[in-house]
Amino acid sequence: MKSIVERACNKIIRHTQWYDRYWGGVQKFWYLRRFNLDVVNLGSNSGLYAFNYDGLDIAGMNWAIGPHSLAHDFNVLKNYFSYLRIGAIVIIPLCPFSSLVSKYSKESNLKYYTFLHPATIFYFEEEERIKALTIKQSPIKAMPWYCVKNTIRELGRLILCRKNSRCDYGGHAKQFITMWKKQFWVEDLDASLTRKHKEEQEIRIKDLIDIIEFCQERSLKPVLVIPPVHPLLSKEITPVCRQNYIYSFVERANRKHVPFLDYMDDARFQKDANFSNSFFMSEKGAKKFTKVVLSDLGISNS
Repeated sequence: MKSIVERACNKIIRHTQWYDRYWGGVQKFWYLRRFNLDVVNLGSNSGLYAFNYDGLDIAGMNWAIGPHSLAHDFNVLKNYFSYLRIGAIVIIPLCPFSSLVSKYSKESNLKYYTFLHPATIFYFEEEERIKALTIKQSPIKAMPWYCVKNTIRELGRLILCRKNSRCDYGGHAKQFITMWKKQFWVEDLDASLTRKHKEEQEIRIKDLIDIIEFCQERSLKPVLVIPPVHPLLSKEITPVCRQNYIYSFVERANRKHVPFLDYMDDARFQKDANFSNSFFMSEKGAKKFTKVVLSDLGISNS
């Protein structure tokens, strides 16, 4: 039986931002009780920060998890599609490099053990499942120093945070491009696709086709969406890059011709206030963007 101190510590930890980031936002699935949802979005970190259904007169939920891939999106959908009503909309957000394959560490994979069926977890290991569930049950007991260190750091940042602090969107955009190039082994954004990248796109094309067909077979309505990015990041993603890694990929994968909405350069989201950094939308921007998407899809909301 947990002690009062242990329960109190766990309660504090579960309300911290670092703990939410540690699990990539999967806690929403731990206590999922909402059925007959009208609309959900899948996606990785971009989708996680781009959609917010709070305050809308519609049953919507953000199912994005960061970071992960289209293949992981499919596993989430296979586990939780029964929470959607017949005819519900499934928004499938696409990032600039959703068409490529990235390897994820054991640490990144840990979160799936807490809410997915074992058969839908890539590279399943029983030891990792036990580890994940132990941390979920009592983080302060499973990793005490890690919890204390990160909670103190977060408290310090909250105390020292200046309200007028501003993101260097240009510098952050360049950092993101550098990170993406390293993550996906891209040397030149404007160069033709390598053989390796072509093979990876074939894998992701199949993943996206499978998601779309899975939705349609269950009377769900899939929609492909590219969320907005800050203008300074958009500037770094050249027309050639977009054609090679986004548009040609969508054209080949979207055989069913489901709606495809591209908001990357949408003029309604050009202001800094809509973004927390060059790639992630702010809470204000996400609420505004979600309303726009729902309106464009013909869904009434308030």
